[in-house]
Amino acid sequence: MEPISVTALSFTEYVMSGQRGRISIVSEQRRIYLSSEQWVAGFYNPMRDAMRRAANSPDPAAELDKAVEAAHRNPRAGQPRAFEELREGFLPWLQATRATGVPTAAAKWQAGDLALRVRPHLGLRLPDGSRAAVLVYVKETPMTQEAANVGLRILQQTVPDTLPGAVPLVLDARRGRAFRMSRRTNLAKLDALIAAEAAGYVVHWRMSA
Repeated sequence: MEPISVTALSFTEYVMSGQRGRISIVSEQRRIYLSSEQWVAGFYNPMRDAMRRAANSPDPAAELDKAVEAAHRNPRAGQPRAFEELREGFLPWLQATRATGVPTAAAKWQAGDLALRVRPHLGLRLPDGSRAAVLVYVKETPMTQEAANVGLRILQQTVPDTLPGAVPLVLDARRGRAFRMSRRTNLAKLDALIAAEAAGYVVHWRMSA
């Protein structure tokens, strides 16, 4: 069988969904990834695009406002409210970082039959000259440090290809909260957890076919 290919963020969302929610979330992700209808997969894309523009704009609020206004002009169920909440969480965080955008590249991470597509949603240059590779989480359920560690570890392992030297971040955009990997994190145990979760994802994906 060919490897199952999803994004690093989709896999992170699977890990945070808990035992009861995992089959449901994989079924939903499978429907999105295999759909031929662009609107199914692209619900949050206009806001993520606006976030990238905002990071390079002298008026980041205006870029985010455009996405919110477009959602109100052509509303899809839940999109205007979601975009408003993302704006209210993301804008103060971006302004507080005083960062500017930098390009990122794509990479692949693989464990067994699961291949993750890894491309940070944002590449940022901070005022001190350091850089950050950011996965932007946009859903209603709050991100947890435990789940963020999965995304952070995958970013950490692929950052030499996506944005060399960057610090990995997972941003919960609705709440304007950025997660970093603690120096006290036991990487060996985290890697074992990720390997087990990757195997579980493959099983759930194939069972939902």
